[in-house]
Amino acid sequence: MDNAHSVALPERLREFKVPIQLIYPEGNVGCAGLNLAFAKVTGKFAFCFDDDSFPAPDCIEKAIRAFEADGTLGMIGFKMHDPETGLPWHDRWWNPDCAVVRPTVLCPGCGLAFRNDSRLPSELCLPDIVSQAHELSMAAEILRLGYHIDFRPDCVAFHPDTAKGYTGEKARNGNRNQLRFLIRYADGFNLALLLLSQMLLAASRRPNEMRFAFDYFFSVRRRALPRRIARQFREVFSWHTHPKLGRLL
Repeated sequence: MDNAHSVALPERLREFKVPIQLIYPEGNVGCAGLNLAFAKVTGKFAFCFDDDSFPAPDCIEKAIRAFEADGTLGMIGFKMHDPETGLPWHDRWWNPDCAVVRPTVLCPGCGLAFRNDSRLPSELCLPDIVSQAHELSMAAEILRLGYHIDFRPDCVAFHPDTAKGYTGEKARNGNRNQLRFLIRYADGFNLALLLLSQMLLAASRRPNEMRFAFDYFFSVRRRALPRRIARQFREVFSWHTHPKLGRLL
């Protein structure tokens, strides 16, 4: 997916022996452009990397072995390392410090793979997310089909640590993208808690996104998850829920 319509990229890709198809969206649509790429996938598994991320030599092979060994495995989050230092990120949610496979719903968008199931929707990534948090809707749709998701520390990939510099406008955009996901996918009960939380935060003059949340709620078509699946995203809900309501999640 070449959002930038790079002049040099086609020439560089000729260095590779495997066939590579470039897809050019109309304008820079960011992460939503992945939907165009996913529609072209013909293999059993899809692997997602950013333009500045790449897998370790054995990452893809290990991920394929994991998928083939477990037919209920729908998605894998890779262990991300900084390409300059070679050290792993230290992110307790998207890149935990553990050496064993563990269940998760939080896969780094710059390094993941999923099972190419024909039942997945055409808009696997939310079309209004340009950058950050696009992997949440991917995980939700994989879970909806009855699969589970694993974080696999043996599948290593490289990308600059996204937790660094996550402040200001970048953090605000990321937080709004999480809200976009939650508003679209929350079950009815958690959606009510989320919107009520924003109202309470606004009433107490604490940082909030009440206006954005309600405007977005009235403007989109929801794909609500069953509560048993939505609860697996409890951590994400908690980041946007009033402290007094968090225990109800």
